Amino acid sequence: MPNPLENAVAKAAGTAGVVEARLRGLRGVFTALAEQHHEVGSLLARAESATDPEKRQELWNEIRKELISHEQAELIDLYPLLESNELTRAISRDHATNVEALEPLIQEIDRIGVASSEWAPAIARLIATVKAHVKLEETKLFPAAQDALGETIAKELEAPLLRTKALAKEALR
Repeated sequence: MPNPLENAVAKAAGTAGVVEARLRGLRGVFTALAEQHHEVGSLLARAESATDPEKRQELWNEIRKELISHEQAELIDLYPLLESNELTRAISRDHATNVEALEPLIQEIDRIGVASSEWAPAIARLIATVKAHVKLEETKLFPAAQDALGETIAKELEAPLLRTKALAKEALR
C-alpha cells in the first residue's frame, strides 16, 4: 500500500478531477469515475518515477487493483446500461474498443516484474494508454452519456458503481 503522503497526493488529485468534471457539467457516477481516474493517474506518476523495486511493487499492487476494479465497476454498472439504449450504444462500443489495450499492458507489467529494465518503458506505455482512455471518457463519452441519461440517472448510478468497485477491489487482495 502506498504511504500516507502518496495516498494524500492521490486523493488530492482525485478531488481536482471531481472539480474539473463538475466544471464540465458532469455529475454523479461521472464525477466519481473522474475522481478515480485522477487518483490512479497520480499513483502511476509516482510509480513511473520510483527506482526502488520494493516501492515499485507496492505502488504497482495498488495501481493494478485500482485499474481492474475501476474497469470491472464500469463494465457491470455503467456500460451495460449504455449498451442497452439506442441513444448511448455507440458510447458503450467506443469504450469497449478503447479499453482493449489496458488489459494486455497490465499483464505485460505483471510478466516483466518491477525489477526489470523493461519496467520503465512498460509503465510509460500504460500511462500513455490510461491518459488517452481518460481523455476519451471525460471529454467525449461521459458528457454524451450524461446528456442521454440525464443528471438524475447519473446520480443514481454512483452508489452502485462505488459498491461494485469496492467489492471488486477487495476480491483482488
